[in-house]
Amino acid sequence: MKNILITTIVAVVFMGCAHSPQSNSKKFNSLNKSVHEISNGGPVESGPVYEGQKKLLSAFVKAFTDGDAEGCAKLYTEDTIYMQAELPIEKGREVVLDGYKKFFKSRTNKIIEVSEPIKEVISFGDMAVIRGTGKNIEETPQGVRIIKTYKYMILSEKQKDGSWQMKWDIYNFDADYKN
Repeated sequence: MKNILITTIVAVVFMGCAHSPQSNSKKFNSLNKSVHEISNGGPVESGPVYEGQKKLLSAFVKAFTDGDAEGCAKLYTEDTIYMQAELPIEKGREVVLDGYKKFFKSRTNKIIEVSEPIKEVISFGDMAVIRGTGKNIEETPQGVRIIKTYKYMILSEKQKDGSWQMKWDIYNFDADYKN
């Protein structure tokens, strides 16, 4: 029953987003095909899909911690959708790259630790949904430590070379961090 509910929710998300004014018929057909293949989806806790998601998140955490905008952006698909807390939706890898460049240039806090453990992976063949939590520990220039916690969900897409990239990325914080 749980798998049917998850499949139904993901199908509604896929279909709802496919009707956005920005989508063209080619993208709709691609998403529509994915919706019909959803019945084959299921949770995975090991294996190549799970390991691919761990590798994707590890690469992101390293690039983010290092302040590497290009390293972060290359982990997103060309047609990515990035939904950050309290910011407008970013569409496309180049827009995401620009956003990371601006963020890292303006970042004044020292990053002490970033972690994004996976809570669940649901595989749909060449697509996977990753759900998890995250924690950043930062230190202000005055030496004050700030711990930020958040929740995330990522739709990743397998690439021709076997790697995974983020097609959709969304997160929200557990508290108000306006420091």
